[in-house]
Amino acid sequence: MPAKGPPVTQSTRTGVRAANAAAVLAVIRREGPLSRAAIGEHTGLSLPTVSRQVAALIDLGLLREAPGLVPSGAIGRPRTPISLDDTVFAACGVHIGVSTTTYGLADLTGALLGADTIPTPSGGAEDALAHVAGKVRAFLRKWPRRTVLGVGLASGGLVDAHRGLLDHDRLGWHRVPAADLLHRATGLPVHLDGHVAAMANAELLFGWGPRAPSMLYFYAREVVGVALAVDGRLHRGPGGGGSIAHLPIGGTTRCPCGATGCLEATVADRTVAEAAVRAGVAPEADIRLVRAAATAGDATAVRLLTDRATALGRAVGLLRDAVNPDRVVLGGQAITDPAERLPDLLRAFAATTTLPGTDIVSVTRLGSSLQATAACTGLLNRLFDRPLDFLDQARKAPTR
Repeated sequence: MPAKGPPVTQSTRTGVRAANAAAVLAVIRREGPLSRAAIGEHTGLSLPTVSRQVAALIDLGLLREAPGLVPSGAIGRPRTPISLDDTVFAACGVHIGVSTTTYGLADLTGALLGADTIPTPSGGAEDALAHVAGKVRAFLRKWPRRTVLGVGLASGGLVDAHRGLLDHDRLGWHRVPAADLLHRATGLPVHLDGHVAAMANAELLFGWGPRAPSMLYFYAREVVGVALAVDGRLHRGPGGGGSIAHLPIGGTTRCPCGATGCLEATVADRTVAEAAVRAGVAPEADIRLVRAAATAGDATAVRLLTDRATALGRAVGLLRDAVNPDRVVLGGQAITDPAERLPDLLRAFAATTTLPGTDIVSVTRLGSSLQATAACTGLLNRLFDRPLDFLDQARKAPTR
């Protein structure tokens, strides 16, 4: 007798339906609008299965029919295209930086409906998050007709996404239940993630990620970070992402760890701004003043920004050689804001890497909206992975 397979349980059927729904939603996001037949061709699902999943996702408000896209003069039964419905749901995102906090609201395409930035509140974590939550609640009242799925909270420091805990030495926060505090203050589900992982996820969903089998994401602003994605998935090691803060790139800048030449201490906005104050370039330690001075032709300001770009390029070259990805994506204002210094970074990269090919480096397409979009992406990524389960859980989540 032929061997019997495992029993088909209700849980198995539910899991298959959830996977099919995610597959349909994913192909519409990547390739849509598509007819039901085209969805079946892309996913390998039968037409009846596609029709059931499309109907379910339309009922939920994630997809919609787009009859206006049917070619004129089509013969036979029209194959009505199905597209993503970006009019119902939205994801809120909060990015907590060392000096600034950004919050925004994005639709299902990743397009920001709006965003605001405030100075990161000082003091205790609970008071700071309560202040941010108040700003977010007032901000979300601008979109009364949107169903907000929750809040993606992205931050530097050490993040325990499973427990919703945050350690951020630069802010003096230790084992802070950040997800729960923000949930209590907003009444919305909260997903906590490291900010570099969130930005890399934003690239995977809405940037360069879909075009490369493997991607190394490199971020630099006040802090530095890196994330690796393979086949559209982020690699997450024990305890979250790795750290490149102390990557030795040379130089005389002293790091809080006691060493000199650590990457983050060398290239951070504050390091460059403080050097500009000592050199008489700027009256206070503000990276914007350094950029303005460089734009005005101040040679010392130009040198400071060029030195930073060169250090960043060396770091990218070292990491590229260690990982050998198909694509390197650069993000963060230390890279994107002084755009005229990008050639210096690329030259240092080309001089450092020992692997063939130097045309694999791209700058994020998300621009100045990077932090807000990345924070929102934490929620969108979970929705796209398991749309049926996510919306079911969102409906059941208690509000406070």
